[in-house]
Amino acid sequence: MNRKTIYLVLTLTVLFTTVFSWFRINTWCIIALALFKLWDNKPGRIAKTAFANKYVLAYLIFGVIETAGLMRTHNVKQGADAIAKDATLVAIAFILSVGNFVDDRGYKQLMTGYCAILAAACLYCLAVAMQNYHLTGDISVFFYHPLTACISQNAVFYSVYVLFGALYLLTPGGILILPQRWRRIRRPLQLILVGFFGGMIFLLSSKLILVLFLIIVAGSLKRNYSARGNWKLLAGAGIVAFALAGVLALTNNPIKTRFQELMAGDLEMVKRDHFAPGDSFNALQIRLLELRFAWQILNEHHAWLLGVTPGDSQDLLDQKYIDANMYIGNPADGPHRKIRGFIGYNFHNQYVETLVRDGILGLAVLLAIFWLLAGIVRQWQTRHSFFTVFTLILFFVPEAPLTMQQGIFLFCFFPLLLLHSPKRTE
Repeated sequence: MNRKTIYLVLTLTVLFTTVFSWFRINTWCIIALALFKLWDNKPGRIAKTAFANKYVLAYLIFGVIETAGLMRTHNVKQGADAIAKDATLVAIAFILSVGNFVDDRGYKQLMTGYCAILAAACLYCLAVAMQNYHLTGDISVFFYHPLTACISQNAVFYSVYVLFGALYLLTPGGILILPQRWRRIRRPLQLILVGFFGGMIFLLSSKLILVLFLIIVAGSLKRNYSARGNWKLLAGAGIVAFALAGVLALTNNPIKTRFQELMAGDLEMVKRDHFAPGDSFNALQIRLLELRFAWQILNEHHAWLLGVTPGDSQDLLDQKYIDANMYIGNPADGPHRKIRGFIGYNFHNQYVETLVRDGILGLAVLLAIFWLLAGIVRQWQTRHSFFTVFTLILFFVPEAPLTMQQGIFLFCFFPLLLLHSPKRTE
């Protein structure tokens, strides 16, 4: 087995264990990949190169800031867990941005394997959902978090993984590497996979990712077919999109319900200091309330510069939920009770989450990392690079991905993998 094959196999193993949430195995796979990286290069030379690499330095500085918080946190265990997750950032940055990794064909083989892993995971989720539907008759098992519970994935995070698979297939040059005898079915297979991934994004019910997917598809159709005067295909796609929108608007379905919930509710409610445990909040209300709590926490602890540490951030937010009399389950059942209500809800905004955890200093480093990633977009000048980085920048607004291993991986692997993608001006 040559070095290129070893890189490919180890990386696909990392992707497989990430998608299926086998994180103990995933950690060892990342370590194995990093060790092979050292072995494949001269350790002394590559270590020196790594510390001079801007991507490794940026992720390392971000991790060091979070590690420094361990010296002043009240919750050492939670702080250590955050640091362990941050180690993934540095390891992946080292693997992807320093020394040898994959060439152009290797990149396409890797993305082909990734699409196959995604398809397998999606089919498994659908199979389990069909079994659950047969047992319960509840159609909600096909949507949102219940759909991805069998692979321990957050549905919103997983929808980004699926979007990146579809994005590759819709990118010029983003082809599946198949055996010679299957070459004739490559194009139809790619279209089928795009449709399948689009259907999964629909079922996963992330409003932001669904809109981004439709924009990416529309841009791909316009680029590939409008120049050829193939107006029939464009018209057909428009009719299908219009029909789908009509079905969503005129029927009762989880997608429509989530959009209705977003628009419903009184925003004045978030100004209140106390609530009844039975009060419910839509997605916008809870995020605005958490933003207010973030402001209060930073002011009360005079933590604008350095934050309250990753170890204490969630505990302080949980206390805000308790003080506001929000639903937290039955406290008599103890701190490890199964039903905990709002306890454990993060700030649902990574920029705010980082500001509270690491202060203005940590937020500045996070923004600097995005500036570096945007530099890849400026240099590569491809729609693939643009939508990869743009999706992450937007995704960090309604979610806090860096609180979970799946989100950590999204933040470093896919944007840095662009360093090995074909560079061309579209």
